[in-house]
Amino acid sequence: MKAEADFTFKAVPELIADIYKSLLPETNESISDRSVISLTVENDALVLKIVSNDIISLRSALNTWLRLIQTAYDTASAAA
Repeated sequence: MKAEADFTFKAVPELIADIYKSLLPETNESISDRSVISLTVENDALVLKIVSNDIISLRSALNTWLRLIQTAYDTASAAA
């Protein structure tokens, strides 16, 4: 059973750009073959899309990516 999730994160455009640039390399290396990650910027918002083979791998990918985005946001906000 396929499982997928889409998230849109809005913030100051400069923060979105910093977060995107810092996380983009992470999309090139797959932690698992069970999920596909897409990270884009659309209309000054960060868009995360995850498609997984099953709900368990979706949960795992979500935990990882939501934490990565939060950490990148905290770091970029502190530097601004």
